[in-house]
Amino acid sequence: MKKLLSVFAAIVLVLGMAGVAKATLVNGGFETGDFTGWTVSVPPGGSAKVVTSHSGDKGKHYTPMEGNYFALLKTDGPGSYTTISQTIHLEAGWWVEGYAAFDARDWWNDKAWVKIYDSTNGDLIATLWYSDVNQVGDFGDGPWTYWSWTATESGDYILKFGVANAGDYSYDSYALFDATASTTPIPEPTTLLLLGSGLIGLAGIGRRKFK
Repeated sequence: MKKLLSVFAAIVLVLGMAGVAKATLVNGGFETGDFTGWTVSVPPGGSAKVVTSHSGDKGKHYTPMEGNYFALLKTDGPGSYTTISQTIHLEAGWWVEGYAAFDARDWWNDKAWVKIYDSTNGDLIATLWYSDVNQVGDFGDGPWTYWSWTATESGDYILKFGVANAGDYSYDSYALFDATASTTPIPEPTTLLLLGSGLIGLAGIGRRKFK
């Protein structure tokens, strides 16, 4: 019995080593109904809202990918940017993921994106999702699109969502963001080996007991 309990304890320890940790992204799906945890930057006349639905210019009806809410960002005039961002901590092998969509309300090449930056020097690391008028067409309703990024090094990163107006004051496009989460990694091979050894040991105890 003592051996059996020891094996169980070892397995619990190994599972703990496998990376069962708290996700660092706050309010990723905007389920608080607001921008808690996010830094919001909105130009005069632009907007950033947390909504339950949105109608595209060509009639597409957007609803949340998960939960009850998503973020809706709008620009204001040529060259203006509306963004929301958050600094997150990821260990190597952890990833961040979500969905984004672009509702073009213009024929100029308005655009929207999801980007990840180095929080230390502000350098752009990767563009995780991008869409513009050229992709979805004039006044086009782009689809919800899945994106993800896996950290290769442990550290702090800035996750930023944004939408920009390309060149006129008459029409402003929208960007939609939802269901964002940071996730712990799959156990490394050494961790799996330890777990496997524990299970083999447990199986051996079971065989001896029932011989």
